[in-house]
Amino acid sequence: MIFLRNIHAVRAASCSIFLLFALALSAQERSERALVDRLKELNNNAEGEALQRTADRVLDSLPSGPSALRQDAEFYLALALQLNGDALEAVRHAQQAVLTARAMGDTSRILRSMYLIMKLNVEGHHYDEADRNRRDNYELARTYGKDTLELVRALNAMGSMYNRLERSDSAEQFYREGLRVLGERPDPIRVVMMSNLASTISLSGKHEESARLHRQVLQELDSTNLRTRAWAYSSLGESLLLAGRYREAIAAFDTSDAVNQRCGNALDLAIDLGELRAQCMDSLGDIAGAYFWTKHVRDLQDTLYERSMSEQLVELEKKFETRLNKEEIQRLDAENEQKAERIRAQKLQLYGSLAVAALALGGVLLVWRNLRQRRKHQVVLEGLNSELHEQKARIEEINGLLRLKVLRTQMDPHFIHNCLNAIRALSLKGEHERAEEYLEGFARILRNVLEHSVRDRITLDEEIAFLNDYVRLEQLRLGNDLTWSITADDALLNEEPQVPSLLVQPFVENAIWHGLAPKQGPKHLAIHFFQVDGVVTCRVQDNGVGRTEKAPTPGRTSLGLKLTGERLELLTERMRSAGGFRVEDLKDPGGTPAGTLVEMRFAG
Repeated sequence: MIFLRNIHAVRAASCSIFLLFALALSAQERSERALVDRLKELNNNAEGEALQRTADRVLDSLPSGPSALRQDAEFYLALALQLNGDALEAVRHAQQAVLTARAMGDTSRILRSMYLIMKLNVEGHHYDEADRNRRDNYELARTYGKDTLELVRALNAMGSMYNRLERSDSAEQFYREGLRVLGERPDPIRVVMMSNLASTISLSGKHEESARLHRQVLQELDSTNLRTRAWAYSSLGESLLLAGRYREAIAAFDTSDAVNQRCGNALDLAIDLGELRAQCMDSLGDIAGAYFWTKHVRDLQDTLYERSMSEQLVELEKKFETRLNKEEIQRLDAENEQKAERIRAQKLQLYGSLAVAALALGGVLLVWRNLRQRRKHQVVLEGLNSELHEQKARIEEINGLLRLKVLRTQMDPHFIHNCLNAIRALSLKGEHERAEEYLEGFARILRNVLEHSVRDRITLDEEIAFLNDYVRLEQLRLGNDLTWSITADDALLNEEPQVPSLLVQPFVENAIWHGLAPKQGPKHLAIHFFQVDGVVTCRVQDNGVGRTEKAPTPGRTSLGLKLTGERLELLTERMRSAGGFRVEDLKDPGGTPAGTLVEMRFAG
């Protein structure tokens, strides 16, 4: 009986221990699920800083070795760093998430992490690396075959890759395969793939099917997701535009604009809608409508640029303040370290005074130690001073760039204003065909102006091509009386030099509008690029009425020339070399004005 009672006691104790172990394991699983749910919530709310802190704490609390919670923490830490703009660290932690998932043997987690690495490479414009990630992800998902959603994502990524490579047939094949694999399963990726497929087949000329798919996307989209619906209506309008159904396209663009205004009026979408409506109006022969939307787009672009400049200035101020705070913390740490060193030195002196025999030796050692610390501190201080000088130089460089960008934002609207005035003048004269031709040329040259305006310098070939387009545009206004030549020395062309962007055009514009336009008879403009003492020089010469023929309005100066002069001074200051321009009034043998010559020397 005693033996049986002992057996029952052992069984009861074993059951109790097993129950306690099971309860502890269940509590741990609930705790881990709660942590993962918290990470997902922070990521969905785009709370980058909080997500990074939480993921870091989770990683610090975990023991070494692969685990599901460690893999989740690495994955969400990569997402947090992506939100916070630290792309390099984001890629590193995403790669760590892949390694952890491989150690666990969890293919679904591997696919999820590899997909994130691909997205990070796309955002960083590392397209070749991103394409390699897409292929690896697709091969693994296809071989695995058990995770339908990850396979569909991989198919969508492959379609995007072939779209970038302009292989629309292959892209269409992958998008259709992804939709087939997904079936009727409700998932946000389904709407994304239908939208991508619609845009792809529209480029292949299948406009009706594209429009049908875009309408299906609108039906399946969440009605509360206004931002996505606005873009979907815009895509539908583009398909209708390519199909030649201009009025239906305009109606879709109007709906997109209305939805966009309800959800904050995103300027990038508003600009796209304005450009697309201008195309529709132009195709319908509505020149006034096309002009209205073109001007509206330019106003929105100016607003977007001003907002971008303000955001950049705020970002620079934040970075500068952060750096100052870090330097202050470093300085305080150095002071604390110095105080601690002094305290230790005092203790050493006190201990040395207790031992008369070791006093001399202790004094020598203390002096030597202090001298060594002083030399180290001197090196540290010199390093800090050097860093401060470098930071000051970088800040001055940033200020110069900002001043240069502000001047460029003033020059671009000045040029656009003159072109729009020319279009308006032709329209008022009733020359609608020339106005339409001028408008098409204006749209083409506007694209070049926008591309060049974000670059300090462009090649000489690009500048000559741009000037040819501009003068050809002005010839439509002035007629065949205007002839011109734009040349450059062969030796200079072979060197492929860089010249300041949008700098010569204001001088050419002044020569045409104020020199050649008032002249009766043949009008000729000559532009020549050459090199003097290693400095690229441009000469602009016309046979117009000259500057004395038409006196300027008192109290007014040419805004284009004033801004160009300021921009040339900035470039000269930045490049540390000579630069400038001179204006010469040409006379015939009888002293009558015979044109104007402008010569510019570009800072090297």
